Amino acid sequence: MALFVVSCTDHEGTLEQRIASRPAHLARLEQLNAEGRLIVAGPMPKQPGNPQAGFYGSTLIVDFDSREDLDDWLKEEPYLKAGVYSQVDVKPFIQVFPKG
Repeated sequence: MALFVVSCTDHEGTLEQRIASRPAHLARLEQLNAEGRLIVAGPMPKQPGNPQAGFYGSTLIVDFDSREDLDDWLKEEPYLKAGVYSQVDVKPFIQVFPKG
């Protein structure tokens, strides 16, 4: 297994698409979590506490067997399919802390 940081950047003006796609997006993350492959995930709000101000994007740290497996999983990402994300950047990650 390998860890990856997935940094996603939103297009401007896609708050409605983000909200509409959120249930499907969360369902996929819940599945990853149930499989023990989700380390952390969450949005990056423009104004904490005010979701109506929009989001810069999302960040995930996930555990996949390979980059190819992660890429296959990302192809079905609801926010990508809805045009929310303008860019997705993936980098390998080594977890040092917390130890566990």
